[in-house]
Amino acid sequence: MLLNKINNENFSLDVLRLWFSRIILYILLFLFSFGIFHYIILVFGPSSYDMTSARYMISALIQSEAAIMAIIVTLSLVAVELASGSYSVRMIDLLKVYNPDFWILMVIYIVSMIYSLFVLKSIPDKSTVQMQIRISFAFHLGVYSLLILFPYLFRTLNMLKPSTLLNMQAMKLNAKNITTAISSDDDRTQEKDPIQPIIDIISSSLLKHDFETTRNGINIIGKRAKEIFMINDLDITEQKIIANYIFSRLARFGKFTLNHGDEDATFIVIRNLEVLWKKLEKNDPGNSVLQASSSLEQIGIVASDMHQRDVLSTVINHLFDIGQKALDKGYDRETSKVIDSLASIGFSCIDKRTDPWIVEDIVHGIGKLGIKSSESGQVSSASQASDSMGGLMVSMELIETHEYQQLYRMAEKISQSISLE
Repeated sequence: MLLNKINNENFSLDVLRLWFSRIILYILLFLFSFGIFHYIILVFGPSSYDMTSARYMISALIQSEAAIMAIIVTLSLVAVELASGSYSVRMIDLLKVYNPDFWILMVIYIVSMIYSLFVLKSIPDKSTVQMQIRISFAFHLGVYSLLILFPYLFRTLNMLKPSTLLNMQAMKLNAKNITTAISSDDDRTQEKDPIQPIIDIISSSLLKHDFETTRNGINIIGKRAKEIFMINDLDITEQKIIANYIFSRLARFGKFTLNHGDEDATFIVIRNLEVLWKKLEKNDPGNSVLQASSSLEQIGIVASDMHQRDVLSTVINHLFDIGQKALDKGYDRETSKVIDSLASIGFSCIDKRTDPWIVEDIVHGIGKLGIKSSESGQVSSASQASDSMGGLMVSMELIETHEYQQLYRMAEKISQSISLE
């Protein structure tokens, strides 16, 4: 069953390295314990084993190993229950495959007990050299099975830390798993989503006001996504699909942080989005503009609903800078999307009666982009800027406060400067 689970997992190199490193560790521990205790027995131990005493010793050893194995299983189940209860039931499947220590110990204990039973059954009344060697090896296996409890306990306790669970789940966040989850057409699409378990953990941590875990989880997503964008063998279509997947998930979590009043977490989301669109810009500059504007627009609209002025100001500044760079590179269609995103946030701000200076920044940003696009002959952007400015003017005209009426006149003046010829 475990082998089928492993075969069904799209293992990354990180997962393979984890299993390899843990297997090597237990092999080295076996060689170390065998050498040390063999030397101790040669120096301080008996020259030979009494067969009757050997039977009692091996019998007690088998019973002890069986009891310890039962404790290991119980401890592992408790660890899984704690992890799944605190964060998500998705942790059950995660810990089955990404906790190699448990399976390694199960194999070692089963092999040790079977070998000890074989030796116990074959012990004769009179001692032989070959039987002395078998009894000695059974004793070494028993000592080794006790020693390996220490790294296992340390690993199990460390596994309960949120950072460990996040890093374990991050191993599944790769291009192949993302495309598999997106292209899946069965009812288990959500279960195959490699980023959702991380979102579950950091969402739960956010609700518990565990800011460190929330921050680490967002940064882990950003780091793994950055590594994916650095892969050069992805075709342009696959890259667009993966980019849309990652940006939409981060934007969705950014909205979640705003809805729960955690402005600091929102800024971490925005910072990771910035890193990602700059990394994506190297391979697909046009798509990076579209993804950045779409994700920032979603966060900005929720920020206006929650009256998060600092977040709004940051989003608006980012959008304006992205629009400026897109215009400089001649990306007319992409700049038009940036202007539309600014306008959408502006409409939401006006509807929620956000501070006028926020709306003023939006009007100035659209105006500057519209004037620059009209001067450079980028018709789509200029037309979008003119339409957006007109829509904002209609919304502000209905508000009779002095500040918004002043903004209306300013927008009207800027709109006249945008040439559509």
